[in-house]
Amino acid sequence: MKDKAIVKGSSGTKKWSWILKDKMFKIKIADLLNETWRQDEIAFEHKFSDQLPNLDDQGVAWNFTIQSLDNTSLLGTLTDVSACFHETCDSCWSSFLRSVYVPSYTARFIFEDEVKKKEAPESEEVLLFIDSKAETINIEDMVAQSILLNDPFVKRCDACTKRLASVDDEDDLDEFESKGNVTFS
Repeated sequence: MKDKAIVKGSSGTKKWSWILKDKMFKIKIADLLNETWRQDEIAFEHKFSDQLPNLDDQGVAWNFTIQSLDNTSLLGTLTDVSACFHETCDSCWSSFLRSVYVPSYTARFIFEDEVKKKEAPESEEVLLFIDSKAETINIEDMVAQSILLNDPFVKRCDACTKRLASVDDEDDLDEFESKGNVTFS
């Protein structure tokens, strides 16, 4: 996917430039499955996903470690996942940039037919699938899950967060006062 961006030239003139958003999350894993306990590490930067709207122009960055458990499964670990999102404060409605940092997130990759044979469907372990034909894994869902699980229910800018932190629980806040005619007794 390409996005347009305005780039100012040295003379101050505006010109259009195309930014290529990297959305490739596939990793070849054939050699890992052939050797048990083998491990590889990869660093990713400037990745974009349709599952993560409102990303800033830096995208998502993380380190990925993948380890072969046996000839049918791999253990993948994301570390130092970082991203920034353009958000609107739920309290004051101003725009702000929200930073996300996930220290670690782990999932296991297996062949889909192995799940039907061995794995319990009620397992709480995060399971993702290996593409047996292409001998690849796609870690886009894993990256998106790690970030979305750390998404706050209520998004507030720094000013509103500080304001709410400085108010005692017993003090009344205007935003929590009822404006309706309903009374509870």
